Amino acid sequence: MRKVKYRVMMAAIALLAAGHAFAATPKTDSTIAHDQITLGDVFDGVTDHADYVLAPAPAMGKSVTLNAADLTRISTAFNLGWAPANNFEQVVIRRAASSIDRFDIQAALQKKLAEEVKGKKFETELQDRTLGFNVPGNADKTINVEQLSYDVAKGTFKAVVAAAAAPDVKKEVKGKLYAIAQVPVLNAPFRQGDVISAADVDMIEMREADISQSTIVDAHKLIGQTPRHAITALKPVMTADIQSPLMVKKGETVTMVLKSNIMSLTAQGKALENGAAGDVVHVMNTSSKQVVDAVVTGAQVVTIKAPGSVL
Repeated sequence: MRKVKYRVMMAAIALLAAGHAFAATPKTDSTIAHDQITLGDVFDGVTDHADYVLAPAPAMGKSVTLNAADLTRISTAFNLGWAPANNFEQVVIRRAASSIDRFDIQAALQKKLAEEVKGKKFETELQDRTLGFNVPGNADKTINVEQLSYDVAKGTFKAVVAAAAAPDVKKEVKGKLYAIAQVPVLNAPFRQGDVISAADVDMIEMREADISQSTIVDAHKLIGQTPRHAITALKPVMTADIQSPLMVKKGETVTMVLKSNIMSLTAQGKALENGAAGDVVHVMNTSSKQVVDAVVTGAQVVTIKAPGSVL
């Protein structure tokens, strides 16, 4: 009887030992944030020595693969009792990283330039478009700009930059810089005859080199004007694209005002051409059929200057 109980007890111990030995299993895919690979990074279910350092971690953003032979050696060394089912088993260990790309670097350069050249904004273009940094996943992504030099006239710059999270890793950058200006645009399509108000105008940024002499850069010069033809929204407006609203239209009946220093007379006339405020247009007196030149001074109103008078 005692012999049977002993055998049962030994069998239970063997089962418990087997269960403990095979509790550790490879993680298959493991992402780490620290500088070293530990036993716990490779195997799940490790109770002892989980913090034991096996090897340096790969570079940030990189990975290393442990194959079946590597895993077997680790299991044997730490008596984990694990063995591969086939030669294809592996664990991929990835080093977590956050990427700082060229757009982050350009933004930092543009901010630094704006601080040094007051009242100006710049757009930068890096010579090396692959430039960037890898930093720990939760690290500060600030870029520090050092040793900045630039030539606004030539449109060039060079600097040394470093990530705040890795200040010892410095990189030299070179490239082009472009001065930026704000240009008024219409925020919706406009047709001939529509009158532009302040609410219809937005501002966009453009490279100064792309702004022609005929581009309207003062928003006030758009307000109160009307397109000569259809104008697309959010596009720079040229001086030839707009005009003052027509106050007299060809064929319309107008009031003709004759002014002199001592009197003011009115008569009806017919406009023979379109005219905005201040334009000189031909008008025919509907009674006498005489055609005269008159200045547009109001809606359907033209003024004729009498000989020897001052308007």
